[in-house]
Amino acid sequence: MAAVGKNLPVGVALSLFNDTSQELARQLDDLFLRGGIAFAAVLLVLVLALRQARAVALVMGSAAVAIGATSLGLYVMHVPVNLLTLAGLGMGIGILVQNGVVVVERLRTEPDTPDGRARAGRRIAPAVLGSTLTTAVVLVPFLYLQGDTRAAFVPFATAFALALGSSIVTALVMVPALGRGTRSHAARLPRFERVYARILSFALRWRWATIVLALAALGWLGWAFVLKVPKSSFGFWGDQPTTVGASLSFPRGSDPESLDRGMREFESIAVGFPGVERVETSGTRDGGFMQVTFAKGSDLGPLPYQLQDELTQRALLIGGAQVSVQGKGPGFSAGYGGGGFSSFRIKVLGYSYLGVEQLARDLKTRLERIPRVRSVDINAGGFGWGDEKSYVVTLTPDRDALARNGITAVQFAGSVAREVNGPVGADRITLGDEELVLSLKAAGARERSLDELRAAPVPNPAGAPVPVGALAKVAEREGVSRIEREDQQYVRVVGYDFRGPDKLAQRVHEAFMKSISVPPGYQVGDDVFDWQGDQSEHGLWLVFGVGILLVVLSVALVFDSVWATVMVMLDLPLALAGVAAAFWLAKASFTREAAVGVILVAGLAVNHSILLVDAALAKRRSGGARARLSVRSIVSACRDRAGMIVLVTATTLASLIPLAIGSATNTLFGAIALATAGGVIASTLGAMLVLPPILLPLRRPPPRAR
Repeated sequence: MAAVGKNLPVGVALSLFNDTSQELARQLDDLFLRGGIAFAAVLLVLVLALRQARAVALVMGSAAVAIGATSLGLYVMHVPVNLLTLAGLGMGIGILVQNGVVVVERLRTEPDTPDGRARAGRRIAPAVLGSTLTTAVVLVPFLYLQGDTRAAFVPFATAFALALGSSIVTALVMVPALGRGTRSHAARLPRFERVYARILSFALRWRWATIVLALAALGWLGWAFVLKVPKSSFGFWGDQPTTVGASLSFPRGSDPESLDRGMREFESIAVGFPGVERVETSGTRDGGFMQVTFAKGSDLGPLPYQLQDELTQRALLIGGAQVSVQGKGPGFSAGYGGGGFSSFRIKVLGYSYLGVEQLARDLKTRLERIPRVRSVDINAGGFGWGDEKSYVVTLTPDRDALARNGITAVQFAGSVAREVNGPVGADRITLGDEELVLSLKAAGARERSLDELRAAPVPNPAGAPVPVGALAKVAEREGVSRIEREDQQYVRVVGYDFRGPDKLAQRVHEAFMKSISVPPGYQVGDDVFDWQGDQSEHGLWLVFGVGILLVVLSVALVFDSVWATVMVMLDLPLALAGVAAAFWLAKASFTREAAVGVILVAGLAVNHSILLVDAALAKRRSGGARARLSVRSIVSACRDRAGMIVLVTATTLASLIPLAIGSATNTLFGAIALATAGGVIASTLGAMLVLPPILLPLRRPPPRAR
């Protein structure tokens, strides 16, 4: 830049328009720091739990080999690595060590010999395969996503699946092969197991009360999620800036100087405005567009709204043009300080154009009575940039004044048309062999101001021209630039902003919508943006549904038992309830990023129940072909796997928390971490306290014959 700038002419300068490398470097540094903290946190959990250096080194070594194999796989498959992929691997450190932890913990049950370690790995292999497979299969449907979500999440899913597959090999092969001397009984937590056994015995004794309480909690959290947690489809801003756009267009054939003058007035407001990073202006002969970009740190405050208001006020003074001023980006969807801004749009439909307009005006009057409502607009139009609204000049003739001056309505209309449209005569001329129509227009007709129109002369029989303003009331009114119909009904969109917290805004809007009553033939409802051209939101929920189906098939494949599959999947609703509780307690909006976290929860949640059901099946098989689970066998199985389940949960949370701390819940990493953490904690509690009472048979076994 410096070398090129020296050779430029005087008055010409170069400026750096956009440099994403600096922001990318900052994000990578932050990600590596958080990844290092996550690695250290997982290491600390393993040290405190296993209390043996060799066992800790073996578990972390198996995870490191899995990550190395993943990197090699990504290189061979030519899969691009983005920030989300790296963050997923950082977040997955706790998940990758799970298989190694499970196998190391099982080594204590067998002799410290090659055959004993191999037998321990073989016995725990179904649980390891099942828990890893259920986590991996939920990533398969990501391949069928479309739009921006596919570009972002397919590399993440590929990397995560490769890492999980590598962790199976390292855990079942590397850990038993190198696990000599890791058979440590110090990994047991006897005090925790005794306390847990007492709590579990109480839950089993009052099994129906435990089940009823769990169902009540599910219903309560489901109700809270539906009614209390704000839903938003406008997450995933990524690095998009906050911008304010202003478009200005004149009728075809207008003087370009009028357009240039209008855009210069917009620029004079935007340039030098606090927080503005860049002002860009472009246009054609009949229309222009200006985009104002705000610098980071200023984009989430009131400044974007203030600039939007100032540009809107100036736009109202431009006559004879179509003007649009709109804000876009995270600054117009997130609050600042203790409050925020929420935008709502209400669609009004009816078979009468005037009736729809009158109903929209009534809604505007009611909305303006709400103290926190601002910027009510009955001509909100479509979602994109463009000419959704225009400003029209209205003339209300004074018939008495026309009669006093001897001017007929036809003469008055002709005079006004001359001043507005411009033509004062037309003729045909011949140039060479071509005959052309020559139209004469009044100079400056296209850029008439309202004051000039009021002062325009209207001739009369007395030869004393009378100004238009003395014969009619000249005013300006905002309207729509086009008439839209939907299902043969006229459409009018009412938009408004609510200044306050998201939850309060949602409650006020829902209460207002319920209070609306319309005459027969009219409809009023929310105008919702459906992500045209990018159906990624719908695709995520399809991924979730297909992922659940694949998890069920994977569990059935591993256990080859309908009973075991049903028991394992019963933990999933509890995990989803944990996601709802996390967003409710955090007062966060549920966005598309959170939906990705829910998809991961669908695979992770059943890991704990797989470990528990695997132990229960082993107890039942040890009692013979016709053996049934008893309270004692269930308590024994739960005590055997309790430490393992808690350790797996602790390592998962240790890798999630560093990514979540300092990240807002409406950001990509923050939403995924919050959803995953809530689901993992709830699934742990469900597997350890709610699932055991369900494992008990409904009826007691019949007495044995003597």
